[in-house]
Amino acid sequence: MLLHSPDPGVDCRLADSRRWWQAWTAPELRLVITCDALEVFQFQRAWWPGSRPQMVSHQRHALPGNAHDILPPDALWSTLSDVLAPLVDQRWHVVVVLSNQYARWLVLPWQAEIRSQADLAAYYRHGLQQAFASDGQDWQIQAQPGGYGQPILLNALPVALMQQLQTVLATHRLLPGIITPAWTLAANLALQVMRQQGLPAEGWIVCRETGSLTVACLLQGYWQHIRQVPVDSQWQQTLHQLLLREQAIHPARADLPVFLPQTPASSVRQQSVPLFVEVAALARQGSH
Repeated sequence: MLLHSPDPGVDCRLADSRRWWQAWTAPELRLVITCDALEVFQFQRAWWPGSRPQMVSHQRHALPGNAHDILPPDALWSTLSDVLAPLVDQRWHVVVVLSNQYARWLVLPWQAEIRSQADLAAYYRHGLQQAFASDGQDWQIQAQPGGYGQPILLNALPVALMQQLQTVLATHRLLPGIITPAWTLAANLALQVMRQQGLPAEGWIVCRETGSLTVACLLQGYWQHIRQVPVDSQWQQTLHQLLLREQAIHPARADLPVFLPQTPASSVRQQSVPLFVEVAALARQGSH
């Protein structure tokens, strides 16, 4: 289960949508796909300045998957078809959020000698193959380059998953505006808090799911590192240990704040949900 609340318009920025007109005017249909559930949220668009979208419906459909699968269970597709059948030809801005277990993240160093797009694509593929050689998947890769000389953040999703998802949505004439891994929501919310509170663009950004943490380091506005860590009920201790190791290797990261969500999606109420909160540096607490 994805352990945070959706915050439409902030965690998935409308400007990033491939269907920008619907993003600004249509109600949002959000499909959250994890190994053990399909969660379906419907949000009514907010029209008054300063007001927030309101959740009008939330359903959770259990799935028989497990946290080690690279692709969702087959039962997802029939369940998704049943959910979408009553919505055929309706006007929605469709947002699909995928569990981090289906995504691969990597920060690659800057390579000044690589100039062409073809060489960049080859560099990205090689980096993913080196890091995740055992996955045996074809990946759809998206890159977020930093500034000149700065690292590049890569995200990859399985081509087979993306194709099946597009097919099911197209069958019901619901074209997706945004398809994104769950960690992206965490990053967008954390960056929003940094901007609102006038904080520097740096910190540890954590996305928690039932069986994993996805943890990234942002330093002076640039991504330095991202990794996925399996966890159990003692996830706080695992996070403490991870950050302590990072501090030992990179002392400059010792005082960075930690950002993570706190409200389970399944307990969302029909009022506005809280934004990301800044959490005291967990690694320092763990060292006492």
